[in-house]
Amino acid sequence: MTATQTSGGRPAPHDVFAALPRVDRHKPKGPPLRKSKVSRWRAAVLIGVHVLIGLHIWHWLAAGETLTPVEPSEAMQTVEEGRINAGFVLFSFLIVSTLVVGRFFCGWACHLVALQDLSAWLLGKFGLKPRPVRSRLLVFGPWAVGGYMFVWPVVEHWLWPDQKKLPAVGDWNLQLTTSELWRTFPGPIMTIASVVVVGGLIVWWLGAKGFCTFGCPYGAFFAVADRLAPVRIKVDPTKCEHCGHCTQACTSNVRVHEEVAKYHKVVDPGCMKCLDCVSVCPKDALSVGFAAPKPFAISQQRIQARSDFRWWEEVVLAATALVAVQWGFRGAWFVEQIPFLLSVGIGAITAVLVLLLLRLLTHRDVTFQHTVLKVGGSLRRAGWIALLALVGWVAFAAHTGVANARCRAADLAMGRADASLRAALYGDPRTVDLSPLPPAIAAIEVAQGTLWFRLGLWAEWRALALRAMGQHREAEQALLDELGDGDALRLVEANLALASYAMDPARQRFEQARRLVDAALRRVPDHPVGLMLKERLEQLGK
Repeated sequence: MTATQTSGGRPAPHDVFAALPRVDRHKPKGPPLRKSKVSRWRAAVLIGVHVLIGLHIWHWLAAGETLTPVEPSEAMQTVEEGRINAGFVLFSFLIVSTLVVGRFFCGWACHLVALQDLSAWLLGKFGLKPRPVRSRLLVFGPWAVGGYMFVWPVVEHWLWPDQKKLPAVGDWNLQLTTSELWRTFPGPIMTIASVVVVGGLIVWWLGAKGFCTFGCPYGAFFAVADRLAPVRIKVDPTKCEHCGHCTQACTSNVRVHEEVAKYHKVVDPGCMKCLDCVSVCPKDALSVGFAAPKPFAISQQRIQARSDFRWWEEVVLAATALVAVQWGFRGAWFVEQIPFLLSVGIGAITAVLVLLLLRLLTHRDVTFQHTVLKVGGSLRRAGWIALLALVGWVAFAAHTGVANARCRAADLAMGRADASLRAALYGDPRTVDLSPLPPAIAAIEVAQGTLWFRLGLWAEWRALALRAMGQHREAEQALLDELGDGDALRLVEANLALASYAMDPARQRFEQARRLVDAALRRVPDHPVGLMLKERLEQLGK
């Protein structure tokens, strides 16, 4: 065994930054940790929450209309559109209840906590117990995300009232039902990606409540309310022997044994009241009850000695997370668009992985979670695999950022040219300024060349632009290529443009024209061009 290696195969603890997370922070004393008596009750409650979610979806499918999504993110619609929905009602109730009892909802009823707990349980079956990563800056992620979602729209309205218009509070109206339950939720691909990232990788690499700690926007609001809550985990000092079993059992990253030793209660707003710490205490010294809150007390996990990173590493972490979320993955297309909260999870993972890559390149000894990657300056087999995977991930993230930037540039160019395109399609192209169209076409082609798949809407828009510019042969071929073996295109105008080409006497693809016109009129029944083409088909007896 080398001087830099422990008997367990990990780098020696004298280099506290050799392992990520650090392994020198907590060693419980006394007998083995006993099993929590409340974990099964909490699991049953969380399963019940998902049963209710399933019944909600079933009612929507059966009745066609149901209660709006009972999801705090839906409160954004209340702020931006003035619709008081079930999500806003729930969010408001949870903030008020947290002011009294603390973050019980997070620990006992949040579907994302259930997903993370399930992942941690499955990892445990493989002998992996993820240890929490602690960062002094990345922990402000929920504040940044929550502020962006709920506060920034209001600030934009104040600063630029002509550009960002928000309804006055007096104009809000109650809308508790919807026929489009899934409208604001991701599609199947991004749903699976969210389960893998938020419920799997984040737990494995960042700790049991990784997303709650580094990404959940609602947690920022609950953390403020929790600091004022009089219901807390408290200790009977005459019974406590400072064994540390409570901290070992906590999955919320709270230093329970140190908090109760210093304050006689848990002051950390990250405490989700899972009650595992209370259940496993061998002396029954912990309990839930009323205790005077200490809203300005510093939690023990926030002090400098608890961080896994030096300050320069913290800055790199925060900068990487910001760039990865805002300019890398947010809104990026992978057949479906990456939703904001998923991009937050990917950004947090990317930040920590970039730091791990830097440590692999600069440290003599490196351990990540339970795997030794580098000892005495030499990479182990797992280290080489990790190095290649990390370089690949950084390259993938960089490519995604470049592609995302080009996609946004294409969308911007299309937005600038859209008025000219519509004027040319529905009027005389000779009287329309077509100069914005070529730059938009070029931007689409550049962006499409960066992506790994075709975007059908872009292809149809480009074909319409070519038609407006008089390049009919190229436009028709582009529309036919996009149609393929299908019956209709995505854009109403694209269907009508291809139908008009198909009705040309030299082509006589009348059956195709009929299908395209019918598809357009199903979407816009009173479309004047569609009605005109339908009338022509009837006159031709087609």
